[in-house]
Amino acid sequence: MRSIQNYLQQAKHSSKSVLYVVAFLPCFILPFSPLLSYFSAMFMLLLFTRFNDYIILYILGFNIAVSGSLIWASRVYFDSDADDFLRYFDTYKEIFSGHYGAFFSYGGGFEIGFPSFYLLLNTIFGRLYPSEILFFTILVPSLLMVVWVIKYGIFSLNVSHRALCLFFVFLFFNFYAPSEWSRQSFACVFILFAFSQQKYHWKFFFLLIACLFHLTSLPIFFILEFLKHRPKLTLSLVVLGSLSFVFSFEFILMAYKIGIIPHIGILEKLNFYSIYQERGIFMNLNLSFMFVLFCMGLLFSVRIWNDEMKKYWVYFYIVFLWCYIVFLPFSYASNRLTLIFNSFLLGYMFFVCIRNFSILAYGVGFLLLLGKFAYWIFDPASKLWFSYPYYGNFLYYFSF
Repeated sequence: MRSIQNYLQQAKHSSKSVLYVVAFLPCFILPFSPLLSYFSAMFMLLLFTRFNDYIILYILGFNIAVSGSLIWASRVYFDSDADDFLRYFDTYKEIFSGHYGAFFSYGGGFEIGFPSFYLLLNTIFGRLYPSEILFFTILVPSLLMVVWVIKYGIFSLNVSHRALCLFFVFLFFNFYAPSEWSRQSFACVFILFAFSQQKYHWKFFFLLIACLFHLTSLPIFFILEFLKHRPKLTLSLVVLGSLSFVFSFEFILMAYKIGIIPHIGILEKLNFYSIYQERGIFMNLNLSFMFVLFCMGLLFSVRIWNDEMKKYWVYFYIVFLWCYIVFLPFSYASNRLTLIFNSFLLGYMFFVCIRNFSILAYGVGFLLLLGKFAYWIFDPASKLWFSYPYYGNFLYYFSF
């Protein structure tokens, strides 16, 4: 009997060792092609439910984060005045030149988080090219997202769902967002950490860090926190508040322009959005994205009363959907105000509503992954592979 137990134990350890080796395979592809490395790691998460060990999930998750960051660091930059990276690069050059007044360029001087990040990059690496700055700017929120999902997002899940959850999170994760809306993207990740803490001093700690990157973290955090405890009341208040804002927007903007209301950051941003408002609701309307939201609504409505996880997250989905649609006429405001949902939490919520439909989940995941692969390679609209191609010699992307 003891010999049989020893044999089974050895077989178990041997099987786990094989899984570790397989999980490292995308890492060996990474130096030659971040694109193939990303998709091989994603396919592993989708196909092998036995990849439920935390170490394996971290290996694959970190590989996906690094690969995705390298992919999107290759994007076109400085192609238009609307590219926020143009202004962030000016801040980087100021800090590199020793003009530390740039630390206080954002949020009335309070948002020093992102300039501090640039100072850290400068201290460690010295002068960096734009594509290298983009890489590190995308990498940090991506790695933190991996940590958040594995530490907080999957802890209550069935073991067989862990890899699938990580897969959907990074299937919908917007690697472009940190390269464009950098301060807010950093803030979004720290909001998630603050939201997931049980102890108040840790909540305050992560919320403070989030606010140092973007002051909108404060209202977003409280909306999430109230949704956790009083979802129906929070939904009602969000609906009432957003409608009040929409109907009073023109009066607020007029008072701001004639000087009745002082010039503060949020109103300056609203004034910026109003410039583009006449271009209409369809400027910011992504039909494929709206179709995904529609499908999520259908999936959330199926068997919801027997699913505690769905009942919990459906209010987050409704608030997100409401805010996204209500603010569509305000051009870019819709996307920015819901960034934590549309770029960070979308995949997690999609997993929540589809996880109990196994065949559908794997089929949809496979098709969407193939579509993403084709888009990133063949569609010029992706604006990728500007700084370097999607494959080459060993660590080729560091030679450009």
